[in-house]
Amino acid sequence: SGHRANLDQLPNVMDTFRRVIEGDFSERSEEEREQHVRELIQVGSVSAAAVSVQPVPLLDLVLVSPIQIAMVQAIGRVHGHKLTQKSVLEMLSTFGASLLAQNAMMAAAKFIPPFGWVVSVSMGYALTFAIGEVANHYFVHGRGVGPGELNDLFKRTYKQKRSEKENAHKDDASLKSKLNQLNEARKAGLLTEEEFEAKKAQVLENF
Repeated sequence: SGHRANLDQLPNVMDTFRRVIEGDFSERSEEEREQHVRELIQVGSVSAAAVSVQPVPLLDLVLVSPIQIAMVQAIGRVHGHKLTQKSVLEMLSTFGASLLAQNAMMAAAKFIPPFGWVVSVSMGYALTFAIGEVANHYFVHGRGVGPGELNDLFKRTYKQKRSEKENAHKDDASLKSKLNQLNEARKAGLLTEEEFEAKKAQVLENF
């Protein structure tokens, strides 16, 4: 499927977004644009989950925020808008998804026993998915959509996706084991950084 083809290239997710940002979608049908947006949100969310695996709390958003910003820029481009990073950050703040708010949420999650790693990865996925959904809604229904409506959509989508992922993986010892093995292999020099990211993306492909 198209999703699988993109997920196989997660280490190059920023290149994928960049190609969309530089593209022209003016001749695409509404259905084609919607399909592109679905793929962008999925790729961005799984990528955010993958980088959220790392154990250092305050590094989360350093790694996740570029994915989120590029994803929103790409979604905007599909709908015919060119966005600066500054305008994306302002947009996130209007509906309660500022980087400061996200960082506080994800950092706190690292310390939740006994499956804080699941919470963190689920949050990385859910926050990014919700941001993608809100951005799409914003561009589809006009830029005059009120912040209250956007905030409600963000909270509702985030809560739903986080709950789905936590429930699906909190007892998944095999997933945690595989991720730990990959991390140990990287530390031991058995995997290059690129190989590690590619294999981690494969493990999280169906997250």
